[in-house]
Amino acid sequence: MDLIKSFRDKFSLTSIKEQVSTTKNTFQIIEGLLGLLQDNKIPSSAKEMLVNLKTLVIDQPNIVSINHFINHFLLRTNPENLPIVLKELLEVFHERWKHVDRKTAQIAFNLYNLKNKRIAFYGSSDAMQSLVEICVYHHAQSKVIQILGNNDKEAKEQVKQIISKNVDIQAIDLYNLSRMENSIDFIILSSDIIMQDTFIAKAGTNLIALWAKQHHIPILVLSDSRKILNTKILPDSIIDSFIKEAPKSGAEIWKGAPEEVSITNFSLEEVKNEVVNFFILEQQAYPPNELSQVVDKILISKFI
Repeated sequence: MDLIKSFRDKFSLTSIKEQVSTTKNTFQIIEGLLGLLQDNKIPSSAKEMLVNLKTLVIDQPNIVSINHFINHFLLRTNPENLPIVLKELLEVFHERWKHVDRKTAQIAFNLYNLKNKRIAFYGSSDAMQSLVEICVYHHAQSKVIQILGNNDKEAKEQVKQIISKNVDIQAIDLYNLSRMENSIDFIILSSDIIMQDTFIAKAGTNLIALWAKQHHIPILVLSDSRKILNTKILPDSIIDSFIKEAPKSGAEIWKGAPEEVSITNFSLEEVKNEVVNFFILEQQAYPPNELSQVVDKILISKFI
């Protein structure tokens, strides 16, 4: 394959002797992935990401940027109906990170005394549910409040999971948050992408952050280092494929709306890191100013 030959010619193994085996693995994985471009059975979304990988191999052929890209590609990939090459890669990837949510939750539990505290979740994640389990194990009988966004199926499912752990839980929708001024001690968010100065969160997060700041309520983000997206090492066009979102159907907001009405319906939004007190990853918690300084150091450069 000409692309791989170009990559080999441009990339000097002698400059990273200690990473020779990783480099060889990367060559093999790139060959397998780019070969899927000829497979008409893979979803268009996966094919689009493979086209971006091809662009990256041509424009910035280095191990760190390519591994970083593939890491985020795998995070976004659903294994259903995919070729065996991708399924095997996903299995290895998820096996490596199998307990990461539990580790993140433990860091959060160690950071604050959560006993008898009232924790509000916005969004849903395995890390949030792990935090509840850790509180139960340590008899820190925290009360959980699940804030529901628009058409929030994942959050409703999370409520059911938390109920099964015999934890006191209350659900409110985003519009009733103003009534909770004296009922919340912490707000905890999920995020699948964290950058130097901003992160991607559930739509409505900016409104919650503004309200929390007015009432001096700490905001924590539960995530892990896989979710770090270093915007310095990837082309803008490729970064856009990770952080830009297609709008959802306007019928979710107003079914049968007049044709003349333009309806905006997104489920995610970009939020400034400075509104958060701590970003909690699987090994450490970082305030926003520290996170922006260490993004390069905690970047996952080896995805396998």
